[in-house]
Amino acid sequence: MSINHAIDWKPAFLAALREVPVVLHGCEAAGVARTTAYRARETDSAFAEAWDDAMEAGIDRAEKEAMRRAVVGFEEPVIDKGLLAYRMERHVGEDGAVKYQPVLDANGQPVPLTVRKHSDQLLALVLKGRRKSVYAERIEQTGANGGPIEIDPTKRAARVAALLALAQRRASGEDACDLC
Repeated sequence: MSINHAIDWKPAFLAALREVPVVLHGCEAAGVARTTAYRARETDSAFAEAWDDAMEAGIDRAEKEAMRRAVVGFEEPVIDKGLLAYRMERHVGEDGAVKYQPVLDANGQPVPLTVRKHSDQLLALVLKGRRKSVYAERIEQTGANGGPIEIDPTKRAARVAALLALAQRRASGEDACDLC
């Protein structure tokens, strides 16, 4: 990647982040290395703020598209026996014979047959992210008969002592892993 620092690459970088919120994408669009972008972020607080704003705008855009695909859906072409299927219309001839002919678009080309698909997984992911208190997964552990988990105090103390000893050995530089 040739880098020309005489050109102000930051507007192109920020515009690319607004479209695709991925730093590498922004760097490629602006023609700069990632290290250059991160160095500029560290030294220029206005650029860092604009970077954050552009990233948020890009993520908002991605979230909007995820919701559209999940709720409104998207058209997916129908493939039959490995071939693209086309929309057909039924025509009855003067002799009463039924014929099917492809539906043609304004350019005289056959119109592909599609089905509307929705993404339940995308919808669940967006909802989990936006409303954690309602949709987040929860795990509840209980002891015997639904009661509290009971821990033998002697086993607990031995486990804590072993963990403390391991932490001390690691802190002193010893490579000991009794619990691995």
